[in-house]
Amino acid sequence: MKTENSENKSQNHRRFASKAMRIIGMVFIGLVFTVLFALIFGFVVMWLWNWLMPAIFGLGVITFWQAFGILVMAKLLFGAFGMRPHPHKRKYNQFHEHKKAFFNGEWDFRHSPRNWRHYKKFWDEEGKAAYEDYVKRTKTEK
Repeated sequence: MKTENSENKSQNHRRFASKAMRIIGMVFIGLVFTVLFALIFGFVVMWLWNWLMPAIFGLGVITFWQAFGILVMAKLLFGAFGMRPHPHKRKYNQFHEHKKAFFNGEWDFRHSPRNWRHYKKFWDEEGKAAYEDYVKRTKTEK
């Protein structure tokens, strides 16, 4: 007769084994897709090089491994393996900076998106005249 404690241990063991197998499966699938992507991209570079470069520049035909090497070299020289911030990540960080400023009481409500809808009307009614007055003042001060 099994006790309740041994059943819980058995269930926990099965959950752990299931999670471990799922993680191993995801890692394996990720590696397979990475290898497939590298192979396909290498063949595309090889095909484009062999189609264009000999005809345009008189260069020789290259093999798959040479094309793959060109890809790696280009990534090293120009890509820096993810050292630059991603543009979407930059926007994400800016959003959180604004959110933090809002909750800390540092947000300037004059620049909130809610108030920009009044900008065109303000510029048409007062902005042009105020700007022209400013330009006249700065010219006379000099």
